[in-house]
Amino acid sequence: MSAPGGLEARSPELLREEWLGHALSTAPADRPAAENAVARLYAATGRPPPRFVWVDSPLAATKVLPTSKVTRIDRSWQTVGAQIAALLSRLRHPPRRGDWKGDPPRTTLHRVIRDGLVPAINSTMPASPGIGWAGQHDADWLAELRAPRDPLAGAWATLGRSTGWWWPREDVCVLAERPVELHVDENSLPHNDNGPAITFADGSHAHLWHGRPVPRWVVEEPDLVRIMTERRSDVKLCAAERLGWAGYVEQAGPPLLGTAPDPGNPGCELRLYALWEGVNLLAVVNGSAERDGTRRRYWLPVSRWVRDPLSAAASTYGLNASQYAQLRRRT
Repeated sequence: MSAPGGLEARSPELLREEWLGHALSTAPADRPAAENAVARLYAATGRPPPRFVWVDSPLAATKVLPTSKVTRIDRSWQTVGAQIAALLSRLRHPPRRGDWKGDPPRTTLHRVIRDGLVPAINSTMPASPGIGWAGQHDADWLAELRAPRDPLAGAWATLGRSTGWWWPREDVCVLAERPVELHVDENSLPHNDNGPAITFADGSHAHLWHGRPVPRWVVEEPDLVRIMTERRSDVKLCAAERLGWAGYVEQAGPPLLGTAPDPGNPGCELRLYALWEGVNLLAVVNGSAERDGTRRRYWLPVSRWVRDPLSAAASTYGLNASQYAQLRRRT
């Protein structure tokens, strides 16, 4: 017997693509399917189907959920949310060693969802709505659901395919529509150069830079002063990249730690700059010329512990300096 969603019969690659498609979907929710799935979960706790309330976004959900549930998670294990969570815990078993060959579906999905979409959407809400699930953004663990004989597994898979985030309460279940816009980069990471990467029908939105949640100014108004005063290193990196590393180096004038001939590119130079705590910046010249004969310069953040250009360049290949020094010209 195969698992819901065809887990047992599909390759990791096919599963990853299927569930990535659900995670990034901006189609309207399939409300009848989602409501039927929720009703099955309520029935498993001995409760009748709840009243369903649909909202445009997770932010809108915080305005209709009971205040007590918005400000804290009820610790009673008799609540419907806690009982549904207990039922779910029986389904979520990690794959056995050897079940996946190559990259498991969850690796890519985790980067897109848990590192990007979930924290970004959480940032749109003033407070936690309490216990709930993420529908399409539970795709990372749904892709590895291993409980083919559990009748509720199909309900969870349906929710991942049919709706956005949702929150069960005793007599009511609040469900959010999926976003109406979601932009991604070439690696399918949530990203937009010019505005919000994710937008809901009510206008609530979040900015992401190559999968990293960032404040609006990073994308729309990057400037040196804000970069220099930002305390979070990951946000500083995103903002400097958005501004352009060449422009940042010209404006900020970071200390030059050293230069060295690039053994992989005869006639070209490696340059290593000190940025801020934990990060240095390596400037390298592409080994291949552009069509007009020029060579593009690349800027690579590296660990602050790497203090010379040759070691910094080697670290980007997983090599040490002596190994990198023996590289032939790159083409």
